[in-house]
Amino acid sequence: MAGETLKTGAVCLGIAPWSRTSHVVKWLTPSGKVATSVKGAVRPKSFFLGQYDLNYTCEIVYYRRAQGDLHALRECFPLELRENLRSDYKALLMAEHFRAVASDLCPSGPDAAEWYELLDTSLDRLSDGSAGMKQLLEFEISALALAGLSPSVEAQSGSFALKGERRLPVSPRVAECIENPSAESDCEVLSDAARAVGVFYAFHLDGVPESRRTVTALFQNKQTKQR
Repeated sequence: MAGETLKTGAVCLGIAPWSRTSHVVKWLTPSGKVATSVKGAVRPKSFFLGQYDLNYTCEIVYYRRAQGDLHALRECFPLELRENLRSDYKALLMAEHFRAVASDLCPSGPDAAEWYELLDTSLDRLSDGSAGMKQLLEFEISALALAGLSPSVEAQSGSFALKGERRLPVSPRVAECIENPSAESDCEVLSDAARAVGVFYAFHLDGVPESRRTVTALFQNKQTKQR
């Protein structure tokens, strides 16, 4: 069975060396995750120099092989470079976490289109200068919903459902924040909500991603210094 050539939008999730001059690039596309080989990627006269990097959204053309999971990148044109992320350490770390979550949880097939849109939009917001606990929660709550793991929260009683009959007690305001983080502005409430979602991660996803630990520690240290 022959392969096919496909053209699609794609967010760059990761880059790894394949040889002394080549890369393997992982992408999130509206159809799911794709890994492509880029031969001669770092040669001085390579067409691909500067055409892709972490957090870029690109238009790619690749040859999907009939067998195997590594396909051949033919063309790549950057659409969104998000250069502001390079000068904002907090936003860069959060972008790494967003990519990690999308890479771990995004399925293949039509359902991936919503993940692609979520990651693309969230990276745009980070590039525009919005990097804080609110943005972290907005992304994570949306991602958990797409994964079919929307937290069950009772705002009036202040409880947060975990596995089985286990519940995590939280204040009514924190419960409301988990349901709608965009409406909250208090840093302590956002921080408490982020900790609660971290417990949810541990119960439902077999552990908290290291990228999340790094991001939350960074913002919690910042709040401690401001007090």
